[in-house]
Amino acid sequence: SAVGRPRAAAGRPADEEVSSDSETESLSLGRRRREAAAAEEEVEETPQEKKLRLAKQYLEELRQLEEERAEEEEEEIQPADLIGDRLKEDVLEQKGRLQRLVAKDVQPPDLASIRVLRGHQLPVTCLVISPDDRFIFSASKDGSLIKCKWEVASGKRLCVVPGGRKGTEERHMGHASQVLCMAISSDGKYLATGDRNKLIMIWDTATCKRLHIFTGHRDAVSGLSFRKGTHQLYSASHDRCVKVWNVAENAYMETLFGHQDVITGLDSLSRECCVTAGGRDGTVRLWKIPEETQLVFSGHQGSIDCIQLINEEHMVSGADDG
Repeated sequence: SAVGRPRAAAGRPADEEVSSDSETESLSLGRRRREAAAAEEEVEETPQEKKLRLAKQYLEELRQLEEERAEEEEEEIQPADLIGDRLKEDVLEQKGRLQRLVAKDVQPPDLASIRVLRGHQLPVTCLVISPDDRFIFSASKDGSLIKCKWEVASGKRLCVVPGGRKGTEERHMGHASQVLCMAISSDGKYLATGDRNKLIMIWDTATCKRLHIFTGHRDAVSGLSFRKGTHQLYSASHDRCVKVWNVAENAYMETLFGHQDVITGLDSLSRECCVTAGGRDGTVRLWKIPEETQLVFSGHQGSIDCIQLINEEHMVSGADDG
């Protein structure tokens, strides 16, 4: 009867087969739950949340480092001040403007600890110390490179590239004229040397093997400097030009004009610019490479012989006016 049918449905046995529609619905519901769980895992950390987590982790590492340093120096500083000071230092260092007060820690050398190194036949014209302070590269008017990687601790000469005679440039591995300047890259990989014969030679510092020769200057190469943190090389010459090179790719990049007399000095730091001293033209110039502009500074009464950057904002120049 019509009344009995619902009773039959209500009294359906517990082990009765579920209809295919119910089974499909159940499977679909399970799939949706799994997909929702997977999606929840994917969006569990958004990019912004990840940045926040990494920033907190970095700050915690900084806090621990600065607390350890403060303990060593027996300073009582609040944690917030420690982190703030460290972040300021990082920003200033990145901009090339970080200054550290080290005068109180500097002691005059003990005369017994001074080591005299000999080996060149004529006056030494330039030298650089490797970034790890382990080796010294020196060059001379005799054309030799005691490039000689002197080992600082023992004073032992590890390699010597002798100077060649004039006219042997094509077959001689080293310089055949006076070496006037040199520079080493901040990673210690490349050494650049410039001579009176207009040549710039690039060397492997580990093996003292010559890697490449840059030509292009029309007079003696008087200054070299690697941009800090890169393999970009600036060169200055008595031809009154500054040239930019990519040492890693053995490539010439551009030439900068402006000086009216021989360039006597050059320096650079981290920013894409360099400073030069213009000898008897009486100017110091700051070259802004990307902008293709230059700032001209005047003030000396005589020939400006040298220039050095203290930081990215300040420099020191010296002239024969005293």
